[in-house]
Parts: sequence; C-alpha cells; structure tokens
Amino acid sequence: VIRAGRDQEIIEIPINQDLRGGFGATLTVLRDHQLITSNAVVFVPWDDRKLKLEFSTFRDRLRPGQKETFRVTVRSADGETLDRDAAEILALMYDRSLDLFAPYNPPTVDHLYPSLVAFASAHSTLGSAGSAWQDENGFVIVPSAPSFGRDRLRMLDGYGIGGPGRRGGRYMMKSRGMQPMAMAAPAPAMEMADNMVAEAEVDRSVALDEEVAEVSPTGDQRPSAEIRSNFSETAFFFPHLVPSEDGSVVIEFETPDSVTEWNLWVHAVTRDLRGASERRQVKTVKELMVRPAVPRFLREGDDAALRVVVNNAGETTLVGSLRLELTDPDTGEDLRPAFAIDPQKADNTPFTVEPGQGTTLSFPLKVPPRPGLITFKVTATAGDFSDGEIRPLPVLPGRMHLLQSRFAALRDKDRRELIFPDMLADDPTLIHDQLVVSVDAQLFYGVLDALPYLIDYPYECTEQTLNRFLSTGIVTSVFDRYPAVARMAETMAERDTRLEAWDADDPNRKLALEETPWLARSRGGDEGTEDLIKVLDPRIAEAQRRASLADLEKVQTSLGAFPWWPGGPPSPYMTLYVLAGFAHALEFEVDVPKDVIVDAWAYMHRHYLDDIATHMIDKGCCWETITWLNFVLSSYPDESWTGGVFTSDDRRHMLDFSFSHWKTHSPRLKAYLAMTLKRADRDSDAHLVWDSVMDSAKTDRDLGTYWAPEERAWLWYNDTVETHAVALRALTELNPDDDRRLGLVQWIYLNKKLNHWESTRTTAEVVYALVHYLEHEGQLGRREETKVTVGPIQRHFIFEPNAFTGKDARVIIPGAEIDPETMSTTVVEKDTPGIAFATATWHFSTEKLPEKGDGDLFAVERTLYVRKLVGDEYVLEPMTPETQLNVGDQLEVELRIKARHQAEYVHLRSPRGAGFEPEALRSGWRWDLGIAAYEEVRDSGSNLFFEWLPAGEYTFRYRLRAVMAGTFKVAPVVLQSMYAPEFGAYSAGHTLKIEE
Repeated sequence: VIRAGRDQEIIEIPINQDLRGGFGATLTVLRDHQLITSNAVVFVPWDDRKLKLEFSTFRDRLRPGQKETFRVTVRSADGETLDRDAAEILALMYDRSLDLFAPYNPPTVDHLYPSLVAFASAHSTLGSAGSAWQDENGFVIVPSAPSFGRDRLRMLDGYGIGGPGRRGGRYMMKSRGMQPMAMAAPAPAMEMADNMVAEAEVDRSVALDEEVAEVSPTGDQRPSAEIRSNFSETAFFFPHLVPSEDGSVVIEFETPDSVTEWNLWVHAVTRDLRGASERRQVKTVKELMVRPAVPRFLREGDDAALRVVVNNAGETTLVGSLRLELTDPDTGEDLRPAFAIDPQKADNTPFTVEPGQGTTLSFPLKVPPRPGLITFKVTATAGDFSDGEIRPLPVLPGRMHLLQSRFAALRDKDRRELIFPDMLADDPTLIHDQLVVSVDAQLFYGVLDALPYLIDYPYECTEQTLNRFLSTGIVTSVFDRYPAVARMAETMAERDTRLEAWDADDPNRKLALEETPWLARSRGGDEGTEDLIKVLDPRIAEAQRRASLADLEKVQTSLGAFPWWPGGPPSPYMTLYVLAGFAHALEFEVDVPKDVIVDAWAYMHRHYLDDIATHMIDKGCCWETITWLNFVLSSYPDESWTGGVFTSDDRRHMLDFSFSHWKTHSPRLKAYLAMTLKRADRDSDAHLVWDSVMDSAKTDRDLGTYWAPEERAWLWYNDTVETHAVALRALTELNPDDDRRLGLVQWIYLNKKLNHWESTRTTAEVVYALVHYLEHEGQLGRREETKVTVGPIQRHFIFEPNAFTGKDARVIIPGAEIDPETMSTTVVEKDTPGIAFATATWHFSTEKLPEKGDGDLFAVERTLYVRKLVGDEYVLEPMTPETQLNVGDQLEVELRIKARHQAEYVHLRSPRGAGFEPEALRSGWRWDLGIAAYEEVRDSGSNLFFEWLPAGEYTFRYRLRAVMAGTFKVAPVVLQSMYAPEFGAYSAGHTLKIEE
C-alpha cells in the first residue's frame, strides 16, 4: 500500500522467460470514497521462437528460361546452425503480377503464440441507486440535474521519457491480421504493363550484370532466334525441403520464359514450433525483349491491330527486324494471307530502339471465318541479340446461337397461337437448329410430384416438430379422402431424393448443368437417403404424423404453453404458433388432441390479460399479433376447443381494434382479418377489407391472378406461394363464385413451373388448397386432351388420370425439317376442363447481330456508357453511333433484366468484345437492390447465376477497358432459366470501334 504524499517507491519487475507474451499492471487509487483505476500492458515478444534464413547463393537478375540454383541456410535466433532434419522448408516463386489479384500474406509462426496482457479489474460497491420507470401521466417534467465527473489520474505517457524530442509522442498499432483489399488488375494475357512502358524509358537497373551478360552470344555469326513459349506464372513450388548437415537447402529450378518480376518466398518451421519467413524479388530480363500484346481471343469478322512492343535494356542502340507468323498448329499452314496480313512485310519489319527505350509495331488484320486455335509467333533480331515469343490464340465463332420462346396458358376449351415473326426475316446467314413445343398438363400431379421429403434431424425445435406434424397430417388427409391421389403418390414415392430432380436431358438447355453452381440441387439435393422421410408414401406419412403429435404433447409445459426447445421456458409466440397449426390441421380433418389445445388456450388467455389487453390494445400497438390471435380463435369449430376462456367481449374488443387499423395491414393479414369478420357476421366489413386486396390484384391471360410487385419485388411481403394459397382460401370462403379463383390457381401452377419448391409444409398446404378447388370444380381425376399443330405436323396428347405423363409431352422438329413459311405459327388447342401450359422454343443461329432483343416472360437489355473524368468527377455518356472510343477508355455496361414472374436458377451470359478487358477479374457475389448473383469472369465474357429472380426490373453493371484498336463484334446478352430452360431471352448486339 502506497500512501499519496508520504511514500515514494519504484516497483521493478524482472523480465524473464515466464513473462513471454506480456503482462498487465493495474494501479488502484482510493480517495474520498472514490475508486480510481488505471491499467497498462507490457508486451514481451516471443523472439526466442524465431529463426534466421540466410541466402548464401542468390541472384536477383536472371534470363528467361535460365537454370538456376539458390542455397538457403537456416539458423536459430542466436545464429547457430540447426541439426540435420531439424526444420522443414517451403519455397515458392511466382509472378509478382498475381499480387494484383490477391496479395500473398502467409501466416507466420510467431502469430501462433498468445499475447498475455490481461489485467485485473477492481469494482466499487459504492454507486448510484437504480432507477425506476413510471408513466408521467401529465406531470411536470423536472429538469435533470447536472452531472459531475469523478476525479481522474493524469497519465504522463504522452510526455515520454528521454528528452523533449519524445514529448507528445503517440503509439499506433497495426494489425497484421487484416487482409489488404485487392485492386482490380489488367489480365496477364494482355500484358498491359508492357504496353504502358512501350514508349517510356526502361529502368536502367534491369540491365544484366556481368554473369548474365556472359550467356549472350558473341562473334560475328547471327544467332538463331530464341523463342519463349513457357509463360507459367509459378516458377516453382517446393513444399517439403529438409536441410542437410550444415543446415542448408538447395533450390534448383528453371525460370519460365516470361520477362517479368518474381516474388520469392522461403518459409521454415521446426518441430518445436520455431519459424521464419524471407521474401526476395527476382527479375527476368534480356537485352532485347519482344512483347506482343496478344488478346485473350479474336472473333470471326473482327478487325484488329495487333501490337508488338520491342524493348532495349542494353547500353547501345539496337537496329533490327521483326517477324510475325500466324500458323495452323496442326498443319503448319501459313495463315497470314487469310488474316489479310502481307507476308513480305510481316517477315521483315524494321525497328530501331534506343538504349533504355521501347518501340511499338502494329499489324492490322481481319479475322477470317475460321474458328479454332492458331499459333501466334513473333521473333526479333538485332545484331548479336534475339528474342521471340510463341503463344496460342483462339478464334471464336462469329455465329451466335440464340433462342426465342413463346408461352401461353390454356383454360378449359381454348385455342392459342405462338408466333415467331422474326423467323420470316431476310437473313441469309440464318440456320434453324430445332423447334421444341412443350405441353404441360396434369399440373396438380406436377405439384404433388414435387412435394419435398422431410429430413430426419436428431434434434428438433417445437416449430420443426409442428411443421412435420402439419405436413404429414395434410398429406394423409388428402390420401384418405382421395384414394386416386394416394395411388398416384405411392408410385411417385419411388423417388430417392428429397427434392424433385430437374430434367437433365431437356433439349432446350443451352448450358450443361455441370457448368452451373446447381448440379447437386438439380439432382434433387445431396442429403443421404437414410435421413429422408418419404411423405409421398401414405404409410410413412401416417407414421410420421403420429410420432410428431406425440412429441408435441411431450414438450407442452404444466402451464399449457409450448417452449421453443424441449425443456425451455414457456413462449406465448410459440404457443400461438402451435395453436394456429392445430387449427389448420382441424380444417384438413386431421385428428388433434382437444385437451392439449384447451390447456394451451388457458395459457394464452392469461397472456392476453397480462400483456395484450394492457400493453398492446391500450397503447394502440401490435395489431398484427392481435389480428392473428383472433383469426386463430375463429378457426376452431366452437368454444369447447378453447375452453371458453375468451369471452365474446374479449373477441369483439380485439376485432374492433384490428378493424380500426385494417388499412395498415399487409395483404395476407387483411385476408385473416376479412375471414375473422366474416365469421363474426360482419359481412360488409369483411368485404370492405377483402375488396381492398382484390382491387389491387391483376389478372393476366398467361400469368393468372396476382398482385403487382411493390417498388422492389424482393421485399418480404410480396407474392409467395403460401400467400396465394391463403388468398385462394379467403376468396373461396368470402366469394366462392369469383372467377379469379381460377387465376390464383393458374399463378400457383406457373410458380411451380419456374421454381424449385423446397418447403414440405407449404407444398402440402398448396396440395390441399388445390384439391379443394379441383373437387369443387369437378376437375380432380379428369382426362385431359391437347392438340399441337406446327405447319403440316399434328400431335394429339391424351393424359389419363391414372398415369402422370404431363411432363413429357413435347414435339421436337429438327432444323433440317423446319419450314419457316408454314411453321412460324404454332397452334395449341384444348377441349377438356382445367389448365395447361404451352411453350414453343425456336433454336437458331445467325452471323447477323440482332438489332433488337427478344423475350416473353423474361427480357434483357444492354446499354453502353463511356465513363469519362470531367473536372473532379466521373460522368457516364451514353454510347451512340457517333461516339469515338480510344484505347484506354473505360466502358460501363448496364444490364437491365425484366421478369414478369418470379423464377429460380436463372443464368445470364454477357459476351465481351475481343478488344476489351474486364476491370474486375475475380469472380464473386454481386448485389443490386437486394438481388444477389454470382458473377463468373471468363475470357470471352461474364456469367451471372441468379438463385432467385423476383418479378420486377433490375440492373447490374460492370466495367471494361478498351485495350486494342479495331472493330469488334459484341454478341447479345443471353438469359435462360436452368430449371425451366424453355424460357429465355436475349438483347440486341453491338459493333464497337476502338481507335488508337
């Protein structure tokens, strides 16, 4: 204990091995009943755990393709040589340009040792009294008293020790755990850095030292050109090197042919967890360097100007000639005449390069109609020096493979025409690939077939148990009431995947499922078969219903409430959720225990008296909860199920409160409120609320009845399958003769066609709602018949109720048999009751860029902008035919996607012109107003994969950089559903010209 003003003492702490990692010190002062504390930390490094790496043989300037040997010695922290096999070494050398994509930040051994700088804390038992809250109720507000701060110690750290120069010093810590953000980089294939320094002075420090210079040929004889072809970005990677007896390791390697800079890393670690890392830089250079700016690809019909940069890293002026060759890699045929290149000029193009300088040679060419791989070879000679590169260069087809799709819904006796006017256009390059007409019938069986299986989890919360009970209860109820449906479901139960598998052999699919992120999902999920509960099997569904109900009875507490997890505290929200599920089950004629329900309502009534009536209704809040509570009460047949705990005055009070806020309800809550009002004999109020919902509904001949999406369709309260099922249920109860019920059913069917349903409970509820509707209309188990006419071809499709064949009805016409004059209009006719869908998809290819886009349920547009710096800010100027693009200009591409109906698993391909490079080269997730898409950057374009595309209009943007002069064709953007590949769209194409 030190007393202020009386004692002075310096506390010395010896720093020994036990204090590695640091320690904390706490100073506690007690004065006038005040507790004052100050903490300090002292870090003691683990420097005894570090090793030393020494390069006994190392050269930082090498020639491309040179064989080299480095020797590295490992020593302890005090400089002693380690024993043989005492350490393990990892050595690697990679192209430094890769750090522009993602910097290499290797972990170090010293970061594995902890920082032990914790300190003790002291607490005072003397403090202010706790505060109590009460309503003001109109009392005068008393002004608050001024607050006083406690005494504090003034720390002298800021003044420093060691003289005036240290005063005011501050400390800053930098966390090595943070990853620096990677900058977007130009593609290595384009070697933009070479282009940028072509006319600039070359750093004289890259001139070869004496040892490297000796490798150069001497004498009067002209050397043969040295051709560089190995452009690997990793020189070597040796993960397991063991030191010899003298503690050294030998690294032998041959440098790749790239003229660039390299990062060399050596890491060492011992068995007792000591380590070290060392980084060096290596340059590969030559006196005469030739660097062609080869694009990633060329496309048939492109006009381009290939540039070749010649650099002089020597001390004297170089005068020589350059030779450019384009050959067939298989036959060796000279392709320069086909590319409009004069062989005589390309064989001997002169150049003069001053010391430390560079020059650029340009070779205009026109890409012929010859897709495939060509060999690009360039060699340069100047006196005794020579250099050359050989690279493969792909030529992509200029022919574009596109599709147009037309969709139509047929109701009862109906006739629809699917017309393709563009197939009659005058286009001599147009080739028809195939025409596929698909008919989807027996749509209810399609919903039943998609019913997801349940998964057997070892641990379940109350919500999961209830959903298991409700799903299996609904399904068993349907099976009991409709034996024909049960027999059909039993045949469908042969499926051994949790989800419905996609049609992998669909002739409309442009992209293989193996090329998408959804391969496992397309096969029905990757869950093990031993964990699946096949609810389509009536016997299994009944057994699961009984087991789930028994589990629910076990978790109910003595108060009648249900917890979130077995053994947890009572939850009024979970209790109401369970009661709503039981009420739902009663509507489906599923057996539920009345005593369990009565006890739960007794608990809810106590919660109503204690919280809802006093804290919600009286304060005018939380009408959503009250509306739902009253709806669940009204869903039980009579008061014997609720125990009569809620009086008629209670329910009337809740209903009046909900009705006073009905305008602020969401559409789904309005449906609940309208049904509650109807059951309370308030018909006019019920229709007032429900009409406000249906007045905003739209009915489309193809889409059915739906609600227009809000300003942003990704918001949670927009259209869902479950919401439509509730709307169908409300419309049936409030206005059973409304024709829009068929429109709601049609929207549900279309949603199933475009989406992969994964919720067992939601699908089960939709199955039951559809069964009710179909039974009421007399359409369940009916025979269906459809006729398709395509020119002279007619197909009759008959769908019997005892077999599900509605997914395989297609008419496929090969391209050789297509006659656009007679087949540009497809006629689909239907004479039987019910709904059917028809889709015609025309696959074709053309060399003519489309002037406008095409689509039906989907549409996509591409708009191009030039991004320019005006003053201190960037502006976007729309591209017009008069806009001039120059090498180095930045282009912003805007993709505008429109969807008339929400869809899952949609793929978009955005091609890129050969003269452009993407600014963002790393693939990853992209977001726009809540819509997520995974962008995959490829050599010739970008892919966007949408797991979910809601109805609405959305934009995505990315940027390109013009890097090569010429005129380039940009194919249209193509969009296609991977789940329903008969739906697709494409944009207009573009031709862009880039000037030097």
